[in-house]
Amino acid sequence: MGIENMRRWPMYIVFAVSILLTLSLLNSWSMETELQNRLSEVSSQLQECSRQQTLCMEESLRYQQQRDIYNSKVNDLEGSKIKMTNDVSEYKSKVVKSEIQVNRTLVDVELCKTELQSLKNLQMSKSATLETLRLEKETLTTQLEERKKKIDELEKEISKLKLSLTTKSAPNPSASSRVTPAAQPPKLSPALNANIPMNEPVIENNAKEEMEDPSALNDVDNFEQQ
Repeated sequence: MGIENMRRWPMYIVFAVSILLTLSLLNSWSMETELQNRLSEVSSQLQECSRQQTLCMEESLRYQQQRDIYNSKVNDLEGSKIKMTNDVSEYKSKVVKSEIQVNRTLVDVELCKTELQSLKNLQMSKSATLETLRLEKETLTTQLEERKKKIDELEKEISKLKLSLTTKSAPNPSASSRVTPAAQPPKLSPALNANIPMNEPVIENNAKEEMEDPSALNDVDNFEQQ
């Protein structure tokens, strides 16, 4: 009935339907070809993706190994950091102790300098004292020499006086027969004339007292010892 019905249609409708069917067949064929091409492309892409996935897995494993290595290195560095921190703390404590020791040493050095300066000052004062004592010794020695000279002169004058007294006490017949004026005393030295009176026995006694005076002798001994 369909064919019969088609026979009843006009010819241009039949041609149109035939053209549409041909076009649809051509279109389906082209679409099938395109789909096949797309399927081949998708399969090639899938193969590439699988290959890339394999490479990515390998890279991931390699990176994981490197990460483990880096983690171990980081752990080692952390341990080294802790050790270095402990060493730094120990070095800081040693530096603080060294600074304390240096400060104590500086204080000791300052004390030594002060003591050395005190000793220098004491040495200078001792030197000045010794110089003063030396000058005093020289002065006392000069005075002692002068006193010794005076004592020698006094001893000589005493000897002269004793000699004159001995001469006067001897008997003289010619002198006893006539009356003579009072005997003149012997001429004395200027030192005796200035310090000793004219009474002859008094001069002798004074000279003997000066010679026998223990304080004067002690002074002389002390001067000689100094």
